[in-house]
Amino acid sequence: MSLLAMGMAITGTQAFAQSTGTLDFDKEIVVTGTHDNARRGIDGLVIPDTSKAKLELNQAFIEHQVPGQSINDIINYLPGVSFQNNDPYGGAGGTLTIRGFDATRISETFDGVTLNDDGNYALYAQELLDTEVIDKVTVNLGTTDVDSPTSSASGSTVNFISHMPTDKTHAKLVASGGTDHYYRVFGMIDTGTFGPWGTKAWFSASKTQNDSPFNNYGHIRKHEFNGRIYQPLSKPGDFISLAGFYVVLRNNFSGSVPLSNTALAADSGSGLTSFPATTGPGSYYNYSGCTTATGTKGVADSANSCGSAFDYRYNPANLLNLRAAMKLTLTDKLTFTFDPSYQFTKANGGGTANAYESGCYLVSGKCTTASATSIPSGTPLYGYVNGSYYLGKDLNGDGDSIDSVRMLVPSQTKTHRVALTTSLRYDAAPSQTLRVAYAFARSDITQSGEMTPIGSDGGALNVWAVNNPISDTGGSLIQKRDTDSIATMHQVSGEYRGKFLDNRLTVTAGLRVPFLQRQLTNYCFTRNAGGGVSCAFGDSAAAYQAAFPYSIGSSGSPSGSALPQTRKYSYSAVLPNAGLTFVLPVGETFFNYSKGYSAPQTTALYQSFYFQQGTPGVEAQPEKTDNFDLGWRINDRKVTAQVDLWYTHFSNRLGTAYNPTEGTSIYSNLGSVKRYGIDANLAYNVNEHVTAMVFGSWLHSEIQSNVTAGSCSTTMVAIGVNGCTTVNQLAYYQTAGKFESGIPQYTVGGRLQGNYGPLLFGVQLKHTGARYVNDQNTPFLSSGNTGVTDGAVVYPAKTPEYTLVDIDVRMKLAALGLHNDSSYVQLNVSNLFNQHYVGGFSATTSPTQTFTGTLTNAQIGAPRAVIGTLVLGF
Repeated sequence: MSLLAMGMAITGTQAFAQSTGTLDFDKEIVVTGTHDNARRGIDGLVIPDTSKAKLELNQAFIEHQVPGQSINDIINYLPGVSFQNNDPYGGAGGTLTIRGFDATRISETFDGVTLNDDGNYALYAQELLDTEVIDKVTVNLGTTDVDSPTSSASGSTVNFISHMPTDKTHAKLVASGGTDHYYRVFGMIDTGTFGPWGTKAWFSASKTQNDSPFNNYGHIRKHEFNGRIYQPLSKPGDFISLAGFYVVLRNNFSGSVPLSNTALAADSGSGLTSFPATTGPGSYYNYSGCTTATGTKGVADSANSCGSAFDYRYNPANLLNLRAAMKLTLTDKLTFTFDPSYQFTKANGGGTANAYESGCYLVSGKCTTASATSIPSGTPLYGYVNGSYYLGKDLNGDGDSIDSVRMLVPSQTKTHRVALTTSLRYDAAPSQTLRVAYAFARSDITQSGEMTPIGSDGGALNVWAVNNPISDTGGSLIQKRDTDSIATMHQVSGEYRGKFLDNRLTVTAGLRVPFLQRQLTNYCFTRNAGGGVSCAFGDSAAAYQAAFPYSIGSSGSPSGSALPQTRKYSYSAVLPNAGLTFVLPVGETFFNYSKGYSAPQTTALYQSFYFQQGTPGVEAQPEKTDNFDLGWRINDRKVTAQVDLWYTHFSNRLGTAYNPTEGTSIYSNLGSVKRYGIDANLAYNVNEHVTAMVFGSWLHSEIQSNVTAGSCSTTMVAIGVNGCTTVNQLAYYQTAGKFESGIPQYTVGGRLQGNYGPLLFGVQLKHTGARYVNDQNTPFLSSGNTGVTDGAVVYPAKTPEYTLVDIDVRMKLAALGLHNDSSYVQLNVSNLFNQHYVGGFSATTSPTQTFTGTLTNAQIGAPRAVIGTLVLGF
C-alpha cells in the first residue's frame, strides 16, 4: 500500500468537531500516519479525511485576510458557502448560507459551545472571536456531528477552535488603520509553561472602531477580551482547560434599504426608500443634523421624524462566554471527557416610535386621545395598545399630556445559558472504537421592549432602554413585548468506528436522540394571527380584556385578543447517521448519510398563541432533513482536491414574511423541499513560490407544493398575486416547483498566492450567482405604497450576479534587519474594483413590497476598503 493510501485509511473518519469528546475520538487519526500536506493543507486549506463533506481553514489562510474580519466572511472562500458581509471590516454582521441552509439552520460553535441564538437560532457574525485567536475553522457542508448539542441544525455546521497555549513564551501586537476611519489594535501574550505542573496560558485584548461606509452617522465600536489556561495532567494527553470570552459591541444599523428600484415612500429622514442604483459615498445617503420637536403647553404637539432614521438605531451587545474542558484516561481502553459552559448575552436592536402622552380612550374599538379642548369620555387604557403607545403623562416637559413624542423602543433580549457535553470512549480493539455521549443545555431567554427618551438631536441618551425604562401614569413599565422562554435540551448519542480490509475501508455509524422542551410565557395579549401583541398591565389589563374579549367562532376562527399565558411544547427525534471511506489506487471515495432536525423557533411558536394550543395547521412543525453525500478526494504533497455530489430532502421547511411596522414575522411551512448539487475544490502547489486554489458550487432547489397564505384581499385580487381571483377565497403562495429565495444557484472563486522571500502577495475572487427575491420566483410588486401604483414592478425576480476581488500584500520585517518572521507589514484591499451589488436579504414567500407592511430589506454590498497593518511578533 502506498504512503498516501495508508495515510487516508488511517485518517478515514476524522470528524474535527469541537467537543473534547469528538476531538479525543479522532485524536489518534489526526496524529498518526498522515503526511504534512494532509495535516496542514496547501496555504491553510485542509481537506480532512472523513466520510463527510468537510473543509478546514487554518491560520495559514486566515492571517492573510483583513485583521479582525468575521470568520464567516473568511469561510466564504469555500465551496458551498455564500456570505454577504454588511461592512468591509467584520463589525456589522452579514448573511450566511451553506448549501442553501440559512444561518438559523446552521450550527455554529467554538470550542464546543453553541453560538446560535436560543430563541430564533440566528447567528451574529460580528460577535465572534478575533481572527488571531482562531487556530482553525472547519465547515461541515451538509451534516452535523453526532454529539453536537444543537436544536437548530437541519444541515451544515461551522466549528472553530480557539488558540491552544504554546510551550514557549510569545507575544503579538497588531495595529491596523484604513478607510472609513477604521482603527484596530490587538495584543496577545502566550505565557509558555510555568509553575511546577507545566501550566500554560494565553490572554488577548482588542479594540476596533470604524465609521459606517454608507453614511455620515453610523459608527462601530468593539472591545474584545479572550483567554485560556491549560493544565496538563499526569497521563499523556489528559488535561483541564478553562477559557473565557467577553465582548462589548456598540454599533448602529447601517446600509439596509428596501429591495426596490422605486422609492416606496417619501423620504422622511429614514434613509433610502429604494436600493441605490450606483456605488460610492455620493450615491448612498447622508444625514443633516436634526432637532426633535419641542412642546408648547396647551398645544397638541406632534413628534417630527428626527431620530426615526434606520441608521440612528443602535444594536448594542454584551456577551460573556465561560467554558471548561477536561479529558481523563480512566484505563487503557476507557477515556472520559467533560465540557461545561456558561453564556450570557445582553443585546437589543430597534428604533423609535411616536408615543402619546394621553391615554387610549376606546371609541368603537379604536383608540382616541385627549386634545387641548376635549377629553373623551370613559376610562383610558395605558400601555402598548393595538400597535401604539399611551402613557397618560407629560413626556416632553411642556406641562400638558396631549402631545405625541418620539421615544426609543428597541427590542431587548437577555439570555443565560448553561450547557454540558460529556462522553465516554471505549477502545474495544485497535480497529474498533465506541463512544457514548450526553449533552444538556438550558437557556432562560427574556425578551422585552422597554421605552426610553431620545436626545434633542434624535440620538439615544442610553442605548439600553432596559436600564432607564419609562412607566405609564399607573406605574407599569411600557413594553412592546414581554416574554420569558426556557429552552431545555437533553441529548444522548452514540458512535461506532470500525476499520476493515487492511484499513482500506472505514465505517462509521451513529445515533443522536435529542429531547427538547420549550416553556413559553407571554405576559402580553396576542391580538392577531400574525403574532401582534398589546401589552397592558395593572388596571389597564382588565379593561383591555373587557374591551377585546377573546372567543372562538362557530367556524373555529378566534376573535378579540388572547390572554397572557404559558405554554409548553416538547419535541424529540431519532437522528441516525452513517458513513464510509474507501481507499482507491488514487485518492479515496466517501459516502455519508445523516438526518437533520430543527425544532420550531420560539418566535414562530409565540405567533400561534392567538389560536388555541393544538389547533391543526397553526403551530410550526419541526423541520427534518435527509442529507446524502457521495464524493472523492485526494491529499498529496502537490495537490489536494475534493468533489462531492449531494442531495437534501426537507420536510416541513419553514418560510417567513416580515412586517416591520408590527416588528413580527409571519411563519408558514413550505412543506417538502428538494435540493441537490455539487461542490468541488482544488489546491495546487505550482512551485516553491506559487500556489493556486479554485472552487465552485452549483445547486438546484425545488419547493414541492403551494403554501396557504390566508384569505384573498381586495388588493391581492387587483394585482393578481397568490392565485387570487375573488375576495375572501383561500390564497396560496405559488411556490410549487419554484427555487428557494435568497440562495445563489452557483458560486465560483479562487486564490493565487506568491511567496518570494520576504514578499508575499495574494489575489482572491468570488463570483456569486443570481438569487431569487421570493419563493414564488416573481418580481416584487408594489402594494399600498403612496405614489406607486399597486401591482407595479418595483424589483426584478432575481438580484444581479456579482464578483468580488481582494488583494493582500505582505512584507516581512526581516528584510529590514529584524530577525523575526513573525513581524511584518500587510496591506489588504477588499472589493478591489468597488463592485456595487445587493448584499444579504432574508428569504420570503411574499411577492409584494409595502413600506409600512410586509417588506424585504436588502443590505447594500460592502464597498471597497483599504487596510494597512503592522504586526510585531516576539
